Amino acid sequence: MKIPFIKIEGLGNDYIYVDKTSFARKKAAYAPLARAISDRRHGVGSDGLIVIERLGPDSAFMTVHNSDGSLAKFCGNGLRGTALYFKTVYKSRARRFMIATRWDEYIIEVTRAGERMAIVKADLGTPSFDPRALGLQGDFISGLGIQLELNCRRRTIYCIAMPNPQTVIFVDNFDFDWQKEGAALEKSPIFKDRTNVMFVRVDSAKKLSVMPWERGSGATSACGSGAAAATVISGLLELTRGEVTVAMPGGLLKTLWDIGDNHIYQEGPTRIVFSGSYIH
Repeated sequence: MKIPFIKIEGLGNDYIYVDKTSFARKKAAYAPLARAISDRRHGVGSDGLIVIERLGPDSAFMTVHNSDGSLAKFCGNGLRGTALYFKTVYKSRARRFMIATRWDEYIIEVTRAGERMAIVKADLGTPSFDPRALGLQGDFISGLGIQLELNCRRRTIYCIAMPNPQTVIFVDNFDFDWQKEGAALEKSPIFKDRTNVMFVRVDSAKKLSVMPWERGSGATSACGSGAAAATVISGLLELTRGEVTVAMPGGLLKTLWDIGDNHIYQEGPTRIVFSGSYIH
């Protein structure tokens, strides 16, 4: 079966987008497709698969699978990339779109557009500190300030749902095996469904540097929801304020946690890499 796809990246965080109507098998079959198509040696290569189900002229339902086939609640970079999918596949002339996910509904807006790229602003909704939303197992009142031993290091972790479970660890530098530490924490038994891990260095009150480790995908060049989590936690601890530039290996995102409405807004680039047909 040939499946038309578009590969879209945001700061190097790349996903394969397919329309639901082009893949007629059962929903459960998305997981093996995600593993196969994401493989960087034998497939197209990506951090995961995004299935788009169009609901209306300017709205859709977005389902995200990580590269290991596991189902994700949300993807910040993937959300922004959906704007390009609308313009390319559905030939939409709109600038604002409503995207529904397993968690909530989100508004994205194209603030600048080119032939194969766009700058997209997204309302990522409100953060949650509920231990149940984080999948924390144990007698936790919140996920803030948990003390853990990781690879012979004593760490203080801060957990937040965005809506994917995100764990923020503040570091002075990245001169350690953060990938090994991220892999260990992702699968820590205190998390029911694993967690994303963001290693965060505070460069100033307006800038953060982040190394992302994503559950089901490993080290990635960027994580939109992880950048938002880092912004919220650093704001709570009064380490940053207002709009924050988040630097990741793939580039920069502008993120604002609006205390007034408790929503997180994020703006950054998204780009079409190529399109084609995948034989599955």
